[in-house]
Amino acid sequence: MALLPITPPAGIIKNGTDYANKGRWVDGDLVRFENGYLKPLGGWTYFREKPVGTFFVGTVTTASSSANITITTTVAHGLAVGNTIVLEGFAATGGITATEINATFTVASVPSTTTFTVATTGSGTSAATSSSSRVIQPATPIGMYSYKANNGEEILAIGTRSGVNVFYNDIWYDITPAGFSGDDVITSTGYGAYHYGVEDYGDERSTSALNFDTKSFSFDNWGEHLVFCFAGDGKIYQWRPDAGSGSPDTIATAITNAPTGCQAVIVSNERHLIAIGAGGDPRKIAWSERENNTNWTASAINSAGDLQIPTGGKANYAVKYKGDIIIFTDVGINKLVYVGNPFVYGIQDAGTNCKAISSRSIVSSGDFLSWISENSFFTYDGVVKELKSDVHDYIFDNLQQNTQQSTFGAHNIDYNEIWWFFPVGDVDQFSPNKYIIWNYLDNSWSIGSLNRSSWIDQGVFNNPIACDADGYVYEHDKRALFNSPGIGSRKPFCITGPLEISNGDRVAQVNQILPDEETTTLPGVTLNFSGKFTPLGATTDFGSFTFESDGYIDARFSARQVQMKVEGSLTQDFQVGNIRLDVKARGRRW
Repeated sequence: MALLPITPPAGIIKNGTDYANKGRWVDGDLVRFENGYLKPLGGWTYFREKPVGTFFVGTVTTASSSANITITTTVAHGLAVGNTIVLEGFAATGGITATEINATFTVASVPSTTTFTVATTGSGTSAATSSSSRVIQPATPIGMYSYKANNGEEILAIGTRSGVNVFYNDIWYDITPAGFSGDDVITSTGYGAYHYGVEDYGDERSTSALNFDTKSFSFDNWGEHLVFCFAGDGKIYQWRPDAGSGSPDTIATAITNAPTGCQAVIVSNERHLIAIGAGGDPRKIAWSERENNTNWTASAINSAGDLQIPTGGKANYAVKYKGDIIIFTDVGINKLVYVGNPFVYGIQDAGTNCKAISSRSIVSSGDFLSWISENSFFTYDGVVKELKSDVHDYIFDNLQQNTQQSTFGAHNIDYNEIWWFFPVGDVDQFSPNKYIIWNYLDNSWSIGSLNRSSWIDQGVFNNPIACDADGYVYEHDKRALFNSPGIGSRKPFCITGPLEISNGDRVAQVNQILPDEETTTLPGVTLNFSGKFTPLGATTDFGSFTFESDGYIDARFSARQVQMKVEGSLTQDFQVGNIRLDVKARGRRW
């Protein structure tokens, strides 16, 4: 009996052809590689069961013998027919139950600027009006930040395309500043916005091929105060969890005297508030007086000041790295260093021809930074280095150029992973729906599909927190994949490229399969084998195999090369080791 090990080395490879990647994993979903072993991703649960977005206060009015309800808001809602809204916290009213009211709806009509109607699944028994509660217009989250207040309570800030939400002291707030300019107006769909000859001449297009110039949030904390800037708005805002009476600010407000027209904001280790692209000058870096974020005017008796990036690039974003601040431009990166009085800060070139594809794609993992560029990956650990990726073709052959700025990165410290999410599909796929994972400890890669628009690593919270494009917030790596919202019938799987089980023109016969898996309850995985006589020949399905405690299963199939699919269970973790085949050499024919 000749036992042939067939489990590939860790990591999925998507560059080149499947046959060029023989003996390796070439496809998969919902799996990761840890310490060299194939494992499933952790599952996720709702962190909040209703979406984030714009919060209104409103009442619900029912009518007798009608499923329709009228919602009246205290301020102009700005909704249109067809918009999605969510009702939260309403009691049963007029014979329609709380469950039937507190649901997701499509706006049916808009009688006025403060009223709209929706159709429930219930039927009113009387005309009645509820007490006030929350009306939500969901928005796509595009930035997150977390820290702890002085009282030890966790604060989670979520920037969406329409505003900013905060979770504090177990309460959700909409702290969107008055007059805030959001990212919720997408690319124009007017005449000429899509391909010539598509749809009727002169009509507004139903979709757009123009670039979706989505902007990014930058968050930090000034002590226990949240500070943030949205590049599409340009102002620097502050929100206080304690406004002086023990209660938080109702909304965020612009910091007095802070520059406008900014691209980003960051707090330095020396306690200066630093504005990137200050005053609308694309190369200007300005900072406040130390410990005083309302004084931005330089003088002989304070440490406020500004400088210009010496390269020709536009400053887009900034990230702390050890004792320095790394500024990302549309050319490369610069390093802002503290030099003390009288200049306070100096700036140095740190790398060129390495610009980030999106400010959101920049990931800090402590010892290094990493990001996606236009056709490659880069890291920075004091020196810029190009990162060779086994899944380069998977992302850059599929990424939509007009929506690539939606690409974002995330760190998962528990698994030594950096994730990048990116949009794939039609030109109107504005939010990421695919991902790649880089295990930087093992230098292995994985891929898959998942609707996520922002992510923050564990630290303040026990697990990573992520959001999807519909505004729902999840806690990741919480449990097994079973019952994870939105997972449906999907299962974790990984597929190999061709596994050559015979030499030359000989055919091999497989008599037994000997698995090597670790799981709570057998069978933990299912193996499926298919085979070919030549690389471009027809594929024959040899069937699926599961395993019990005896540790092997009989099989009977012949081929020159086989392909293996490992499919795992949703209800438990598993680990795939060294799978072996009992093979016997045969002749030149099947």
